[in-house]
Parts: sequence; structure tokens; C-alpha cells
Amino acid sequence: MENLELRLKVNARVIPVIVNCYGIATKSRLAKVIVGGAIDGYVRKTGDKAYLKRLAKTISDAASSVAERISEAKLAEFSLSLRDKSTEEDILIEKALDFLESMAEEKDVFFVVMLDEFQDVIKWGDGTLKRIRAVVQSQKRVCYVLAGSATTVMRNLVYDRRSPFYRQLVEVPMTKLDKETAGTFLEARFAVANVKATGHVIEKVVSLSGGYPDYVQRLGLELYLSTGGGGSLTEQGVDRAYEGMVLGLDGEFENYFSTFTPLEREILVALATGKIQPSEVAREVRKPIFNISKTLTRLVNYGLIERPMKGQYKVTDPVFADWLNRRFKTVAGT
Repeated sequence: MENLELRLKVNARVIPVIVNCYGIATKSRLAKVIVGGAIDGYVRKTGDKAYLKRLAKTISDAASSVAERISEAKLAEFSLSLRDKSTEEDILIEKALDFLESMAEEKDVFFVVMLDEFQDVIKWGDGTLKRIRAVVQSQKRVCYVLAGSATTVMRNLVYDRRSPFYRQLVEVPMTKLDKETAGTFLEARFAVANVKATGHVIEKVVSLSGGYPDYVQRLGLELYLSTGGGGSLTEQGVDRAYEGMVLGLDGEFENYFSTFTPLEREILVALATGKIQPSEVAREVRKPIFNISKTLTRLVNYGLIERPMKGQYKVTDPVFADWLNRRFKTVAGT
């Protein structure tokens, strides 16, 4: 999405807005972030600081009577609604999106609003999704990209007949880098950095990173720092760099792991330590198999685990799985 943002910025009339929905607790907060992102994006692109000053006065006065233009009146309505605690939060999202359309039409621009980690919005239920759909399907100057790392949940948003967005969106899957693409990227970057790497070294980096762009870059950086320009990489050096990368991710993984429920944590540990069948996982977590089936399904839906084949599961992220295995593996598998 950031690459898309860079491409869209070339067009003077297109204003991209990226909103990370992850962790946004309330609909009112989401509405404010969307409005703020659109105003900031417009002013940065156009340098129209006079409009920004008028909007600041509108927000301060919270009265449409001071507004000179429709978009200012819309923002005044939104501001008043925010201050009124009796206003339904779904209405706040509706007013926020409505403001974007009026602003785009008034300024003769187009907004591309990219809502990342949209599964956190989906959790609010069909009522919210129906409100959003009702607004966006009538807009002509605002385009929306709904993105999420919970692949199954996002697919259901498009293909589940009960979904308010059923067949209303175009699915664009974003997968991991294939081996050839990751290898080509690494070869090019090492060449720029004047670091020598054989085909076997490149293959090992690709394998350990699992094709995840973040890990490819992290591991590549560790390797560059270990040798510097003009150095040569070895497979043993890759192993050491990988250890350094995993160690550097320890705090991040600890915080991430703490966000799961106790049963989810136990299931993830069981899978990471080699218990791949539901019956094995059930024995490991000391629960009847029917007690863990819903949790397994939920973890699959959110892309945290996957089914490589029928009756088997594994943690999707290979580096996170390795960290879990190291962190929780017990003596003799007990």
C-alpha cells in the first residue's frame, strides 16, 4: 500500500490516505482518523493552508453557520456529532466518509482511502458494514481499498452471501514472495552493497525467511552488517545472522504472543513444537478435541495457522514458529 501511495502521488489530483485500523478501539476514533488523514493528505499535496485554517475555525466553532463551503459545513456537522454523546458511532463513520466525498468534489480531487487490517472493523458486525457500504457505493470521488492479514475473514467479506459486501469488491490476494523473486531481490541488493553471495547462500536466506518480505530484509541487513561492503557470505554466516535476527525479534514476539488467549497460546505452542494433528494438539493442551476445534478454525480464519493438508495444521509464520519452538520446547518432548 505504501508503494501504491508513492505511485498515486504522481497524479496531482489523486490523494492517497492510508489508515491502519489495527487496535482502533472505537468507531468514533476510526472516524476521526479517516477525517484527519484526508485533510492532512490534501494539505500536504496541495499546500492549501488557507483551507486548513478555515477548517480549524469550523472545528473550533462547531457551527455550520461559519462555513463558507459544503465540505466545511459537513465537517461542522461531524464535529457537532462527535461532541454529542448520544450520537450513534456508526453515524460518525457515515459522516466522516460523507465529508471526504464533499471535499473531493469541492476541490476537484479524488481520494484513495486504504483501510489496512480491516478485519478489526469487521468485528464490529454487519450493522457497521452496511452503513459503510451504503455510503461508499454512492460515492464517485472516493475509492476504497480494504486490506487485512486475516485472509479467510477478508475472503468471506467478498464471497460469503451473508456479507454486506458480497460480490461488491474485487479480491487482490497478496502472497509471500516466491523463491525466484526473493532470490533475485537478494542478489540485486547484495550486488549494490558489494557483498559476494553464492547461490547456496541466497537459497538459505530465502528458505529461512520463508518468503516473508520483512524477514528477507531483516536477514539481509544482518548479513550486510556482519560483513560490510566487499565481504563474502557463507552458509555458517547466514546461520549466525538468523540467530541474531530471531534474538532481535524476541521482545516483539513476546508482546505479540501475549495478545492471544491462554488456549490460543497453548495451541500455537503445540503446533510449533511438532504436534500437527488435532488429536495431538488436544492431548498436548489437555482438552477434548471438540473443545479446541472452534479455536483452531478461528486461528485459521485469521491467518495465524494454516492447513497444508487435510487433518494437519502448522503455524503460518515460520520465524514465529521457530521462536515458539525455542521458547517453549521441553526436554524429551514432555
